[in-house]
Amino acid sequence: MTCAYPRARELAARATDLLLVLVVVAVLVLRLRGPLGVALATGIPCVLAWGALTLHFPRRVELDEEGISFSGYGHTHRYSWREVTVVTVRRFLVGDRVLVRLAPSPAWRGRYWLLDAMEGYPELLAALDARARR
Repeated sequence: MTCAYPRARELAARATDLLLVLVVVAVLVLRLRGPLGVALATGIPCVLAWGALTLHFPRRVELDEEGISFSGYGHTHRYSWREVTVVTVRRFLVGDRVLVRLAPSPAWRGRYWLLDAMEGYPELLAALDARARR
């Protein structure tokens, strides 16, 4: 099963990332040296890098009998079911998202937010819930 966000949402996410990069460029070009300029020039690249490294909001999820993979920003985190000992699906009062945690995993992997805008979201949650009960 492969679940991904609709193309329009994918384009909006890329446009947002590009906009944030343009803000950093504008701050550097305009030489904003105050606290806001420093915060923007350091914070935005850190947030974008952390998002790309951790894939905490993956753009595609592939699930099969062998394992699960989370993809985005041109790379993939792949987990084999043989190696995963704990699957946790945490729901929140805001019903449009869940936090999926896989263990064992390093600090920068294993935690992924999935939103209900993802195509195949109900089926993906059902499959993850079934894995969590094992």
